[in-house]
Amino acid sequence: MPSVRAPFLLIPLLLPSLRAQDAAPKRPWSDKAALSYVAASGNASSQTLGFSNEFKYTWDAAAFAFNAGGVRVRTTTVERSASGATLADTTVLETDTTQTSTETYYANLRYDHTLTPRLQWFGSTGWERNIPAGLEARYTGLVGLGYWWIKHDRTTFFTDAGLGYTKETPVFLPPGTDDRFATFRLGAKVERKLFATSGFTSELNVSDSLQDSQNYLAVWRNAFTTTLSSRLALKVGYDVTYRNKPASVGVDVVQTPVATPPVILGQAPFQLKKTDTVFTTSLVITL
Repeated sequence: MPSVRAPFLLIPLLLPSLRAQDAAPKRPWSDKAALSYVAASGNASSQTLGFSNEFKYTWDAAAFAFNAGGVRVRTTTVERSASGATLADTTVLETDTTQTSTETYYANLRYDHTLTPRLQWFGSTGWERNIPAGLEARYTGLVGLGYWWIKHDRTTFFTDAGLGYTKETPVFLPPGTDDRFATFRLGAKVERKLFATSGFTSELNVSDSLQDSQNYLAVWRNAFTTTLSSRLALKVGYDVTYRNKPASVGVDVVQTPVATPPVILGQAPFQLKKTDTVFTTSLVITL
């Protein structure tokens, strides 16, 4: 009997090694998709759609990332007018006007290659569209260096600097506007795990033209994420964009005295605000 029991007594000792062999290898890629949607109807009507996707593929000494997203808000306003011979005989007319009040989209590609445990070089390219801010499209390309100042399990802090080129397509281009120029960019990103299932991320990027130092742009993105399950998480974000020389829109100039129909002399440039903010709440799905 002792010779029969001996193999069974060894099973508990062999289980850890068997589990290690059966464990699936870690995937080299990850993907996170976020979606938010808000709709209101009745006396007020609006639709808000926000989405983003973060894809990353890693090798032993390199990483590739693709990020894309956008926010679109359509609002319907109602204008009412009344007419009639008397108050008792009045007809009320309603006119609905739907317009897009917010429309921003972006897409970025980035490749990082490790030189030392803390130092790396990178190359990136990006596209952005922000119609309310007067930007039909912006194309950027950068190469530079990045450095990990803190790289712990609960806290990371990373900065980078790069040189590149920017080309812009404004909605309205006033005479003398420089829409393509060489740029440099400084960036910083901190990630902090606050609780067992929650974390905070803050990223600041500042870029400037090498031809006009006053044409600088700062983008500050913040996000708080809490995990709901192994696949789902809730994300709250707040982004601030500041451009020292904002884009302009064209405003029709009506000849005075006003004729019927009005005579449009042309368009005059009107400079938009320097600061834009976006607040989002979304559901994140991890694949």
